[in-house]
Amino acid sequence: MALERAARKPPAPLSGVSIAIAEEAGDRPLLFGLNAGQALTIASVSKTFSTAAALSGLGKGYQFKTTLYRSGGTAGGLLSGPLLVVGGGDPNLSGRFYDNDIHAVFDRWADGLRAAGITRISGDLLLNASFFDGVYRNPGWPTGQEARWYEAPVSALSFNDNCISVSVRPGTRPGAPAAVRFLPPTSFLQAVSSARTVSSRRGARVAVARRAGSNVVTVAGTVPFSFGGWSTVIAIDDPPRYFGTVLKERLAEDGITVDGAVRLTTTKPDATWAVVATTTSDLIPSIAVANKRSQSFYAEQIFKTLAAEKGREGSWPEAVRLEKEFLKSLGLDPSRYDLHDGSGLNRDNRVASLDIVHFLRAMAASPLAEDWVSTLAVSGDGSGTLRHRFRDHGVRGRVFAKTGSLDGVNSLAGYATAASGKSYVFAIVLNGRRVNDGTGHAFEDKILRALLANG
Repeated sequence: MALERAARKPPAPLSGVSIAIAEEAGDRPLLFGLNAGQALTIASVSKTFSTAAALSGLGKGYQFKTTLYRSGGTAGGLLSGPLLVVGGGDPNLSGRFYDNDIHAVFDRWADGLRAAGITRISGDLLLNASFFDGVYRNPGWPTGQEARWYEAPVSALSFNDNCISVSVRPGTRPGAPAAVRFLPPTSFLQAVSSARTVSSRRGARVAVARRAGSNVVTVAGTVPFSFGGWSTVIAIDDPPRYFGTVLKERLAEDGITVDGAVRLTTTKPDATWAVVATTTSDLIPSIAVANKRSQSFYAEQIFKTLAAEKGREGSWPEAVRLEKEFLKSLGLDPSRYDLHDGSGLNRDNRVASLDIVHFLRAMAASPLAEDWVSTLAVSGDGSGTLRHRFRDHGVRGRVFAKTGSLDGVNSLAGYATAASGKSYVFAIVLNGRRVNDGTGHAFEDKILRALLANG
């Protein structure tokens, strides 16, 4: 059998392999299985469960909402009182859906203040992020990686994916200090740099680091004088204060001065507060970022929003509880899905390929199917994680799937349409030392190509 041949010599020990393939419709036995009942770490395939639960619980018309309020009297351009921002978990307050303009939302808020005749605020800038709990990173996430973009913190008030771009460019001459810039420009972080400009024509050799709990970014290395520059993205630790600091700075750039401090609060607006501006964004495009691009920050913002809207609090335990309820509503046994976060960064997320296939079958038969499947990455197409895989004409566009990758983990699960026109569900999960060096993808692709050609 073609699938059996393709599955020979996996890049992981047999105990670290779990494969299940079945027809999409009905409940027929597996077309092919290898350790199908073995629960393994699934990495970002976890996003399939969390985003489907969120779509079911929140509804496809759901919108995230962030609102800027003002309080106090106005005269001569002065607001004699504070501003208040109430967050609703929106992951989109960045340039992603605003033509790459990081400050677009804040500039619109400045327009709202000017429209109210306000150019100066005597009070504080208050930030209410209580829609979520105050746990910014899941306890099961890897330690020592808090500055990595993929481990960005989660908060009801988040800005620019809770990340900052650090660029290092040559100085005015060889021997001069290299120039370090942040985007967005902000005083929230401080750069301590020993990086120098050199005359060498080789590429930049730069190291950028930030210790957990610190706002100091250290930069070291060399940048050639003839070099255009080098950049990387790092995550911050305190999302609400980052949000407020950049907002205050941007308002000043827009000609609106806030005299007071940036302060966190649990204050909720009453009749004494007037709306300045409200920013909304849609759920399904946000789910598409989480699934197509495997953006963990988006997945977790969406996951906690489900908990905040439909549960007792915006926390990971509450989100997981609702996720398990959703799985049960699909006719699945939630005890077989060992899940702890919405993104799969937690290595304790362990599910067998057989149970992933059961979930995918149930989703295909649900009213959510069309909207949810459209958020998955497509083979050889678009900007998703499958854009460089299955690009040839015969298989392009015939796989809709979610990828997954952690150190020692590689996974792929989704839907495939074979040359015969039959539709299949599949899950391939690999746990082992060698699965991230390209062999994991090659093994998965070999199995899928056998399915697409012979199914």
